[in-house]
Order: sequence, then C-alpha cells, then structure tokens
Amino acid sequence: MRVALVMTDADFYAGTGFAEAWTRALEEHGASVEGVAQVPPGWGMSGPPAYDLAVAHVLVEEVAAFAPTLAAATLLEACGVPLTNPVAAIVASADKLVTHAIWAAHGVPQPATWALDELPEWPDGPLVLKPALCDGARHIALVHSFEEARAHVRAWREDEARGGERRGTALLQEWVPEPRCVRLFATPERTSLAYEKARQPGALITHGTVYPRVYEPPVEMAALAQRMVETLGGGLMGVDVLIAEDGRLLALEANAPFGFDVTDPAQGEFVAAAALRRARVAA
Repeated sequence: MRVALVMTDADFYAGTGFAEAWTRALEEHGASVEGVAQVPPGWGMSGPPAYDLAVAHVLVEEVAAFAPTLAAATLLEACGVPLTNPVAAIVASADKLVTHAIWAAHGVPQPATWALDELPEWPDGPLVLKPALCDGARHIALVHSFEEARAHVRAWREDEARGGERRGTALLQEWVPEPRCVRLFATPERTSLAYEKARQPGALITHGTVYPRVYEPPVEMAALAQRMVETLGGGLMGVDVLIAEDGRLLALEANAPFGFDVTDPAQGEFVAAAALRRARVAA
C-alpha cells in the first residue's frame, strides 16, 4: 500500500519524531511511505501519484494560514485519495469554537463553552480562558472576571500584532475542578487503550507525555471517544476526555494531527492499523 505522509518538514517540527514514528508504524504493516510537505510543482501537469492513503498531519497553525500541507491534503482528497481525516474534519478540529458547536448540535456531553464576547454575565466561580486556535494547552488560564479575561486577550492581540501565532476567538469554558484527563486514539468504530495524562494537584493543565495509568477504556468512555470523532466527520483522531470528580465524562478536544508516544509500540500499532483500514474500506 502506497501512503502519502502529509506533514511539514520545517525545522521546528523535525525534533518531534512524529514523521519517523508514523513511517516506522506504517512500514511495519507493509506500507511504503512518502513524505509530502507541499504540492510538488510537477503535480500541476501530472496530478498526484496513485496513493492508496494520505495521512494528513496538518497542524492547527497550518490550517489557520492555509499552509502548503493543507493545500496538499485538499488536492489529494479532491483527486480521490482517502485521507485519515477529511479536510472538513481537519478544519473543524483545528478551531475549538467550531468543534464545540458541532458537538453541541449533536448533544455530545462537554464543558459549557462560550465566546468571550457573547457571555452575557459572569457566573459564580472561575472559568477557563482558551484560544479557539493553538494546541498543546498554550495560552490557557483560569480567570475570575471579564476584566481579567480581557486583559489576557489584549496581550494575545498585542503579541499577534508583533507576528506571534494567531489565537482566533477567545473562548470561556466551564471549569471542571480536579479532573482526570484521558487521551484516546479513536475512529468512529474503534478506540485504543485509555492513556491518563499526568497532572499535578491543583494544576489547570496536564504536563509531559508520560501516562501514569494505561487501561482498557470503559464502554461509556470508548463510545464517547468514537462519537467525538464521528460527529466531526473524522476518520482517526486523538481525543481528550475529562473525567469529572462526580464521574461525568466530558468531551474536551479532538485533534486531527495528533501526536503519539514514539516509544510506545502499542500506540503506533493502533494508529497505523486504523489508518490503513480506512484505505482498505475505501478501495
């Protein structure tokens, strides 16, 4: 099976090891893998090769800028190459406001989420401020008033004006105190093991890529993870589920370009098998 790995070759991303991890995992399943960081000039005359699958690892900032990787994924999809996630799902998962709006329309349980400028009054207690764009838990803060939230957003906009990364719409989200945060890799039909993220007591965000607990997800968690992907029109995503202190399961985010632990063969095995299964179903 011939696979296009659509991923930036920029220096800033080379150290992640994700290109090597994807390549190794896919090759172990007998696939041949070719990196595609942009649309090659020759494709303008010939079109793309006859790929069986494209793993479209298009970053949030690349979606926001319509970068070469997004253009390549769009071209491959239009030429009939199956993508791990359709372009519409890549775009939907890149913008948290769009993600939460889609989930709300489908009744997916999630923390209540508002655009900062649309919240009519401040509720009792703090809220989580986050940008609609950006990943890696960047620029997230626990805020206690409109004034505090808007001060953060002013700093965002000042940084953007200096050339910093785009944050998009400022969102306020229900604060879920002391949750457990679980990463799962999911398709609309299957889920991986559940990887519980490390978080210090009292901390707002998780840290590191080491998972203190790994286990088979309960049926309800697996079903939620699959629904998170299916409602976004996705094929294979990394999703984060919050487990509240009262036991509620809440959809937090979904990532079309997801990272996985390059030292864990089980993660590579699951994502490679799930990706190649999409190509076989489409064939």
